[in-house]
Amino acid sequence: MDSLELKTSGIQSPRLGIRLVLFILLLIAIKKRKKKCVCPPPIIGETQGFNVLNKTSSITFTLASATGDLQSPPPAVGTTLAPNGRENFEVKTDETKNHTSANISYTATAANGTPITLSFTLINGANGGIQNVKATGLINTSVNQGSAFADPSLTITDKSS
Repeated sequence: MDSLELKTSGIQSPRLGIRLVLFILLLIAIKKRKKKCVCPPPIIGETQGFNVLNKTSSITFTLASATGDLQSPPPAVGTTLAPNGRENFEVKTDETKNHTSANISYTATAANGTPITLSFTLINGANGGIQNVKATGLINTSVNQGSAFADPSLTITDKSS
């Protein structure tokens, strides 16, 4: 019987062909990965979230006013922010403006009767964040302007004696 000889079309072994195909696929994957995202600009109706954190031991704040470009419905005037509580405000995005904003103010009374006021501006857009923070009374405030993974926040704490 004659032996049959298997001839391939110039490829030395099937493994080389597989390696060549895998190499080509790798090049395609790398090229696609290098393409930059052309992300669309924010659309009207999107919002930026801002958090207010009450880390005081015993002071309850009452929302005195919330005006500006807030998502409807904003927290109602008279809403309370208890110790260890959190309130979230959503400021609208508007493509026709460089930024949108909202003005927020709270009042409270310390245990010893001292009045407390807190006001600040929430800005959504270029150079945005929490700005113009003004506080009176027995509280401290600190602002974290957030990151790609976290909303900006304003933290209220007891003033050290």
